[in-house]
Order: sequence, then C-alpha cells, then structure tokens
Amino acid sequence: MNLLEIVNEIIELAETDDFLGRTDVSWKSFSFGGNSINFVNENLIKYLDALSRAFDSDEKIKITYTLKKYESLLLEHFRECFSEKCLAKNEDVLSFVKKLKAESIKTFSVFRDIHGIVLNSPTSPLLLGGYTIYEFASQKDFFEAKTNLSPEFTFYHNPEYLIEWKAEARHFEKALEIADEHFERFELILRYLIGSATNHFEVGVLNYLGSRHRKAYIFSDMGEVSSSATYHRPMEPIPLDDPYFVKEDTGYHTVWGFTTKKNLNKFQKRIMLAVEWIGQSMADPSPQSAFIKAAIALEIIFTLNEGDIITPGIMHQISESIALILGSSVDERLKLESSVKKLYGLRSKIVHSGNKDISQADYKTLLEIARSVIIKILTSDKLNSVDSVKDLYTILKKIKYSGDAI
Repeated sequence: MNLLEIVNEIIELAETDDFLGRTDVSWKSFSFGGNSINFVNENLIKYLDALSRAFDSDEKIKITYTLKKYESLLLEHFRECFSEKCLAKNEDVLSFVKKLKAESIKTFSVFRDIHGIVLNSPTSPLLLGGYTIYEFASQKDFFEAKTNLSPEFTFYHNPEYLIEWKAEARHFEKALEIADEHFERFELILRYLIGSATNHFEVGVLNYLGSRHRKAYIFSDMGEVSSSATYHRPMEPIPLDDPYFVKEDTGYHTVWGFTTKKNLNKFQKRIMLAVEWIGQSMADPSPQSAFIKAAIALEIIFTLNEGDIITPGIMHQISESIALILGSSVDERLKLESSVKKLYGLRSKIVHSGNKDISQADYKTLLEIARSVIIKILTSDKLNSVDSVKDLYTILKKIKYSGDAI
C-alpha cells in the first residue's frame, strides 16, 4: 500500500464530532483552530496502525523525524481533507513528502550527565567509539562557547561529567531520541566490558540508580515488631580512561569501533546485539531472567533464522559450535559441549517449568562462555571477517572435518 492509500485510509477513519468529556468511548483528538479531528474506539486502533505504516513508508524521513512530529505534520498538512471529508490527491501527498524532506538535516551534539565514572586525565575529552566524555570543570570554556549565541541558556547544575553523541536529524526531539538509544547502548556495552555482574561499580546515563536504601517492616500475628534496613551504593567510580576498556586483544576496541560504523554487516549487527543482551543480563536482578538473557546472546550469534525455536537440534548445533570456537583440544571441546548442553537444559527448565533453582556458578559459567565467544570471534583471524551466520558455520564445518582420516 502506497502513502496516498494510507493517508486516505486515515482520512476515512477520522470523525469531527465533539468528544470532549465523553467517557463511553476510547478516543484521541487533534484540534486545528476550531476544528477537531478524532479517532474513536476501533478506528483509533486502525489509525495508529495506519500512522505507523505511513511513517515506515520512507526510511529517509523515518530516521530524521520522530513519530510524534511526523503525526502532527501529516494531520496539519491534510487538515482541509479532514474537515471537508474529501480524499487526498497524489499531488497532495507528493507536496507533503517534499515539505518534510525540504527541512535540512543537521548534526546535533546531544549531551547527558554520566554518573559513576572518573577520568584520570580529565583535561582532554575521552573518545570511546562514537562517544565523547568530558569532565565539565576542565572543559567549561568549550561548553560556554556553545552557549554564546543563547545567553539565556544555562546548565541546570554544574555536572561533573557529560557524555556526548552526535545525531543527524531534522529537529531537536529526533536528535534526543537517537542519542538516547545510543546512551542506552553505552551502558550495556560498558557492563559487557566489566565482565561480571557486580554492585561494586555502576555507570549510568539514563538508568543510574546510585545510592539507595531498602527498608522492610515486619509484624507478626503475636504482636512482634521488627524492621530491616540495608544501604546499597556503588563502591567506587570506574576509571573510564583506563586502557582496559579499549584493549585490542579482547576485542573491546573493535566493539567501540562498531558504534561509529554505519554499514555494519549482518553478523556484526548480531555481535553488537549479543553484547547488549549480555549487558542486560548483567544488570538484571532476577537470576532466572539474567540466565535467559545470557542464553539469548548466544542464540543471536548462532541461530540461522531470527525467531527460531530452540529445538534439541539447534541446541546441539550451538553447543558444538561453542566447543569448536573456544576449545583448543579434543578433551576441551568435549567438556565444553557437555557443559553447554547442561546449561541449555537449565534454560529449558526455566522456560518450560518455571525452574528457579539457578546457581550463581551456573549463571557465571554461561555468562563467561557468551563473552568468550564474542571475544574469540572479534579477535580470531579465522573469524573476525565473518559476515553472516551461514559464513560462520561454513568455517566451523571445515574446522570440524579437518582431523586426520581414520
């Protein structure tokens, strides 16, 4: 369905009655002057679906406008069609698209506070892939220069550290939306690099908890009273400019490099997605959920088709592949394959029977296997140029059958 058909579908779904104060219907209303455009009950659901399809119809518009901005511009552009209940013409749609694309694409520098870090050499900004981290006090002149043209602009406070992402968009809100997606990714990458689930450190841009109290109040039916209070806080900030975070022999430098590339191949995209799932796993307080997320990271790397159900055959394929990648001898590979199969047995019990008996040792083993697989893929000369899961399996098959003849 082309954009003209979708726009006319939206026009036909709209009503112009006054629904203000109505509680017997579900509705969403837009007002233009004295006119009100409404989508009611099941038409509201159909409208939201049609709007999403319209937004998806042009990738160059989608990546530079927010859905909310696109919605307001679309309804405003076709206001006359809504009020007169007439269908739009092809030239109306063409002028709408032309108008949106006429707005220039700009590069926005988006800054947010970053917590839980320290820079040992703060006088120069720290570059980590597409991210730049500043100590505010050391770079105050840099930030003041940015606000010279807007003297009324002030920082809400004097932040200690700021992180920057440059986003290409057509308006401020889209730039912030894009940057926040990357700030979320930054948190997950950093958890992956730290390498273990720990409360010792906590680095956050959008999801920083910091110091907090946990209190409980307990009363028995015999009149007994008690309380419990614990204090949780990260023990120390992470020295973010430590060479550890950009080591090449662990692939960390490569992971940061992927954040700047716009043309990642399909397998590199999978690697980054697996990194993010590992980061989510390490941040998850539920042992069962954390275990499943670590398993998902492996499945992203090894399943040929997205959405495949993990059958015994796929489980065997994953186990064997991990053994071939990480093991350096026959005995090591047999032990690894057996260990992964055992861990996937636990995954199956969590998913299918709600098993909650997950030990820290089992979780840490699965987490370390997932991280080690990524590190090996990124640092091995045989694997670091893989561009698809199929390509990976071709290489592993050659390794598997490269033994001596019987």
